[in-house]
Amino acid sequence: MDSGLYSAYSGLRASADTLDVLSNNLANVNSTGFKSDEPFFRLFNHAVAESTVVPLDQAINDSTVVQGTTTNFQPGPLTLTGGALDVALEGEGFFVVESPAGTAYTRNGNFHVNAEGHLVNSDGYAVLGKGGPIRLPQGKVSISQTGDIQVDGSRVATLKVVDFPDKRQLEKLGSSLFILKEAGQAEQEPKDLLVRQGSLEQSNVNPVKQMMLMINMMRQFEELQKTVNMMMNTVNDRSINQVGHAG
Repeated sequence: MDSGLYSAYSGLRASADTLDVLSNNLANVNSTGFKSDEPFFRLFNHAVAESTVVPLDQAINDSTVVQGTTTNFQPGPLTLTGGALDVALEGEGFFVVESPAGTAYTRNGNFHVNAEGHLVNSDGYAVLGKGGPIRLPQGKVSISQTGDIQVDGSRVATLKVVDFPDKRQLEKLGSSLFILKEAGQAEQEPKDLLVRQGSLEQSNVNPVKQMMLMINMMRQFEELQKTVNMMMNTVNDRSINQVGHAG
Protein backbone atom coordinates (compact mmCIF):
# COMPACT_ATOMS: atom_id res chain seq x y z
CA MET A 1 0.00 0.00 0.00
CA ASP A 2 1.54 3.37 -1.00
CA SER A 3 2.02 5.99 1.70
CA GLY A 4 -0.59 8.40 0.31
CA LEU A 5 -3.26 5.71 0.34
CA TYR A 6 -2.22 4.67 3.84
CA SER A 7 -2.57 8.24 5.09
CA ALA A 8 -6.04 8.54 3.55
CA TYR A 9 -7.07 5.20 5.07
CA SER A 10 -5.80 6.23 8.52
CA GLY A 11 -7.89 9.40 8.22
CA LEU A 12 -10.95 7.28 7.40
CA ARG A 13 -10.33 5.09 10.42
CA ALA A 14 -9.86 8.08 12.73
CA SER A 15 -13.06 9.68 11.37
CA ALA A 16 -15.02 6.45 11.87
CA ASP A 17 -13.76 6.08 15.44
CA THR A 18 -14.68 9.70 16.18
CA LEU A 19 -18.17 9.18 14.74
CA ASP A 20 -18.61 6.20 17.10
CA VAL A 21 -17.79 8.42 20.09
CA LEU A 22 -20.12 11.21 18.95
CA SER A 23 -22.92 8.73 18.21
CA ASN A 24 -22.64 7.25 21.69
CA ASN A 25 -22.80 10.72 23.23
CA LEU A 26 -25.95 11.55 21.29
CA ALA A 27 -27.52 8.17 22.12
CA ASN A 28 -27.15 9.02 25.82
CA VAL A 29 -28.34 12.63 25.67
CA ASN A 30 -31.30 11.63 27.90
CA SER A 31 -29.38 9.21 30.15
CA THR A 32 -29.41 10.45 33.75
CA GLY A 33 -25.93 11.22 35.03
CA PHE A 34 -24.20 10.42 31.72
CA LYS A 35 -20.83 12.08 31.06
CA SER A 36 -19.81 12.75 27.48
CA ASP A 37 -16.59 11.47 25.92
CA GLU A 38 -14.16 13.39 23.74
CA PRO A 39 -11.67 11.65 21.42
CA PHE A 40 -8.03 12.63 21.35
CA PHE A 41 -5.67 11.94 18.48
CA ARG A 42 -2.08 10.92 17.97
CA LEU A 43 0.07 11.58 14.92
CA PHE A 44 2.30 8.75 13.70
CA ASN A 45 5.12 9.14 11.17
CA HIS A 46 5.91 6.09 9.09
CA ALA A 47 9.06 7.43 7.47
CA VAL A 48 12.12 5.31 8.07
CA ALA A 49 14.41 8.20 9.01
CA GLU A 50 12.57 11.43 9.80
CA SER A 51 15.73 13.55 9.83
CA THR A 52 16.36 12.81 6.13
CA VAL A 53 12.77 13.12 4.91
CA VAL A 54 11.77 16.19 2.93
CA PRO A 55 8.64 18.03 4.19
CA LEU A 56 6.38 16.70 1.40
CA ASP A 57 7.38 13.08 2.02
CA GLN A 58 6.98 13.55 5.75
CA ALA A 59 3.44 14.92 5.29
CA ILE A 60 2.53 11.96 3.07
CA ASN A 61 3.89 9.50 5.63
CA ASP A 62 1.99 11.06 8.55
CA SER A 63 -1.19 9.35 9.71
CA THR A 64 -3.68 10.17 12.44
CA VAL A 65 -5.29 7.68 14.81
CA VAL A 66 -7.73 8.03 17.70
CA GLN A 67 -5.49 7.31 20.67
CA GLY A 68 -8.37 7.14 23.11
CA THR A 69 -11.12 9.16 24.74
CA THR A 70 -11.31 11.42 27.74
CA THR A 71 -14.44 11.84 29.84
CA ASN A 72 -15.93 15.26 30.43
CA PHE A 73 -16.86 15.31 34.13
CA GLN A 74 -18.57 18.69 34.04
CA PRO A 75 -21.94 18.47 35.85
CA GLY A 76 -25.14 18.28 33.85
CA PRO A 77 -28.24 20.40 34.54
CA LEU A 78 -30.53 19.44 37.42
CA THR A 79 -34.17 18.61 36.78
CA LEU A 80 -36.83 18.70 39.47
CA THR A 81 -38.74 15.41 39.69
CA GLY A 82 -40.31 15.60 43.14
CA GLY A 83 -39.41 11.94 43.75
CA ALA A 84 -38.56 11.23 47.38
CA LEU A 85 -35.75 8.86 46.36
CA ASP A 86 -34.43 10.98 43.50
CA VAL A 87 -31.25 12.76 44.56
CA ALA A 88 -28.67 14.88 42.78
CA LEU A 89 -25.29 16.30 43.73
CA GLU A 90 -24.33 19.92 43.31
CA GLY A 91 -20.60 20.30 42.80
CA GLU A 92 -18.11 17.46 42.92
CA GLY A 93 -18.54 13.89 44.12
CA PHE A 94 -20.15 10.55 43.34
CA PHE A 95 -22.69 8.27 44.96
CA VAL A 96 -21.33 4.81 45.71
CA VAL A 97 -22.99 1.54 44.69
CA GLU A 98 -22.02 -2.13 44.88
CA SER A 99 -21.99 -3.58 41.37
CA PRO A 100 -21.07 -7.10 40.15
CA ALA A 101 -17.72 -5.57 39.08
CA GLY A 102 -17.12 -4.24 42.61
CA THR A 103 -17.51 -0.79 44.06
CA ALA A 104 -18.76 1.67 41.46
CA TYR A 105 -19.41 5.40 41.42
CA THR A 106 -22.20 7.39 39.80
CA ARG A 107 -23.87 10.77 39.47
CA ASN A 108 -27.17 9.06 38.68
CA GLY A 109 -29.30 9.40 41.82
CA ASN A 110 -32.41 7.70 40.45
CA PHE A 111 -32.86 5.34 43.43
CA HIS A 112 -35.70 3.12 44.63
CA VAL A 113 -36.40 0.51 47.30
CA ASN A 114 -36.42 -3.15 46.21
CA ALA A 115 -38.60 -5.96 47.55
CA GLU A 116 -36.16 -6.60 50.39
CA GLY A 117 -36.27 -2.98 51.53
CA HIS A 118 -32.78 -2.09 50.26
CA LEU A 119 -32.06 1.20 48.53
CA VAL A 120 -30.85 0.40 45.00
CA ASN A 121 -30.02 2.30 41.82
CA SER A 122 -31.74 1.96 38.44
CA ASP A 123 -29.65 -1.16 37.69
CA GLY A 124 -30.72 -2.79 40.95
CA TYR A 125 -27.30 -2.38 42.61
CA ALA A 126 -27.18 -1.62 46.33
CA VAL A 127 -26.61 2.03 47.20
CA LEU A 128 -24.02 2.39 49.95
CA GLY A 129 -24.24 4.56 53.02
CA LYS A 130 -21.40 5.39 55.37
CA GLY A 131 -22.27 2.22 57.26
CA GLY A 132 -22.72 -0.05 54.24
CA PRO A 133 -25.82 -1.01 52.20
CA ILE A 134 -28.89 1.05 53.10
CA ARG A 135 -32.12 -0.57 54.23
CA LEU A 136 -35.20 1.65 54.53
CA PRO A 137 -38.30 0.87 56.58
CA GLN A 138 -41.68 1.96 55.28
CA GLY A 139 -42.56 5.58 55.88
CA LYS A 140 -42.00 9.08 54.62
CA VAL A 141 -38.42 9.54 53.42
CA SER A 142 -36.56 12.82 53.66
CA ILE A 143 -32.95 13.38 52.63
CA SER A 144 -30.99 16.38 53.89
CA GLN A 145 -28.46 18.44 51.98
CA THR A 146 -25.70 16.55 53.79
CA GLY A 147 -27.07 13.16 52.69
CA ASP A 148 -28.73 12.15 55.97
CA ILE A 149 -31.76 9.90 55.34
CA GLN A 150 -34.70 10.06 57.72
CA VAL A 151 -37.84 7.92 57.67
CA ASP A 152 -40.80 9.40 59.55
CA GLY A 153 -38.40 11.77 61.29
CA SER A 154 -35.94 9.09 62.46
CA ARG A 155 -32.42 9.03 60.97
CA VAL A 156 -31.63 5.63 59.44
CA ALA A 157 -28.52 6.20 57.29
CA THR A 158 -26.26 8.70 55.52
CA LEU A 159 -25.51 8.46 51.83
CA LYS A 160 -21.86 7.75 51.07
CA VAL A 161 -20.54 10.42 48.70
CA VAL A 162 -16.88 10.42 47.64
CA ASP A 163 -14.58 12.21 45.23
CA PHE A 164 -11.14 11.58 43.68
CA PRO A 165 -8.17 13.91 43.20
CA ASP A 166 -7.58 12.49 39.70
CA LYS A 167 -10.77 11.54 37.85
CA ARG A 168 -8.70 10.22 34.95
CA GLN A 169 -8.34 7.05 37.04
CA LEU A 170 -12.06 6.37 36.54
CA GLU A 171 -13.32 4.34 33.61
CA LYS A 172 -16.89 3.90 32.45
CA LEU A 173 -19.04 0.92 33.31
CA GLY A 174 -22.28 1.19 31.34
CA SER A 175 -23.92 4.56 30.76
CA SER A 176 -23.60 6.19 34.19
CA LEU A 177 -21.27 4.10 36.37
CA PHE A 178 -17.52 4.40 36.87
CA ILE A 179 -14.95 2.06 38.40
CA LEU A 180 -11.33 2.66 39.29
CA LYS A 181 -8.83 1.55 36.65
CA GLU A 182 -6.37 0.57 39.37
CA ALA A 183 -7.12 -0.23 42.97
CA GLY A 184 -5.42 1.85 45.61
CA GLN A 185 -6.48 5.40 44.78
CA ALA A 186 -7.93 6.78 47.98
CA GLU A 187 -11.47 8.09 48.13
CA GLN A 188 -11.80 11.53 49.65
CA GLU A 189 -14.59 13.69 51.01
CA PRO A 190 -16.00 16.02 48.36
CA LYS A 191 -15.73 19.73 49.00
CA ASP A 192 -18.95 21.67 49.65
CA LEU A 193 -21.20 18.61 49.53
CA LEU A 194 -24.79 19.50 48.66
CA VAL A 195 -27.43 16.81 48.10
CA ARG A 196 -30.70 17.80 46.44
CA GLN A 197 -33.69 15.58 47.16
CA GLY A 198 -36.35 15.43 44.44
CA SER A 199 -33.91 16.25 41.63
CA LEU A 200 -31.85 14.34 39.08
CA GLU A 201 -28.71 15.36 37.19
CA GLN A 202 -29.19 15.06 33.46
CA SER A 203 -26.59 14.17 30.84
CA ASN A 204 -23.95 16.84 30.22
CA VAL A 205 -24.09 16.20 26.46
CA ASN A 206 -24.67 19.33 24.38
CA PRO A 207 -26.75 17.88 21.51
CA VAL A 208 -26.32 20.91 19.23
CA LYS A 209 -22.54 20.82 19.57
CA GLN A 210 -22.43 17.06 19.08
CA MET A 211 -24.59 17.26 15.94
CA MET A 212 -22.36 19.98 14.46
CA LEU A 213 -19.25 17.91 15.17
CA MET A 214 -20.89 14.83 13.66
CA ILE A 215 -21.90 16.67 10.47
CA ASN A 216 -18.37 18.04 10.04
CA MET A 217 -16.86 14.62 10.66
CA MET A 218 -19.23 12.95 8.19
CA ARG A 219 -18.23 15.48 5.52
CA GLN A 220 -14.59 14.77 6.23
CA PHE A 221 -15.27 11.04 6.03
CA GLU A 222 -16.98 11.43 2.65
CA GLU A 223 -14.09 13.49 1.26
CA LEU A 224 -11.58 10.89 2.40
CA GLN A 225 -13.69 8.16 0.80
CA LYS A 226 -13.54 10.05 -2.50
CA THR A 227 -9.77 10.37 -2.14
CA VAL A 228 -9.32 6.65 -1.53
CA ASN A 229 -11.59 5.77 -4.45
CA MET A 230 -9.69 8.13 -6.74
CA MET A 231 -6.34 6.65 -5.75
CA MET A 232 -7.57 3.08 -6.06
CA ASN A 233 -9.54 3.48 -9.30
CA THR A 234 -7.61 6.21 -11.12
CA VAL A 235 -4.00 6.56 -10.01
CA ASN A 236 -3.25 2.86 -9.64
CA ASP A 237 -5.18 2.02 -12.82
CA ARG A 238 -3.12 4.47 -14.85
CA SER A 239 0.09 3.21 -13.30
CA ILE A 240 -0.70 -0.35 -14.37
CA ASN A 241 -2.12 0.32 -17.82
CA GLN A 242 0.06 3.20 -18.99
CA VAL A 243 3.42 2.54 -17.33
CA GLY A 244 3.06 -1.14 -18.13
CA HIS A 245 2.75 -0.37 -21.87
CA ALA A 246 5.52 2.22 -22.06
CA GLY A 247 7.98 1.56 -24.93
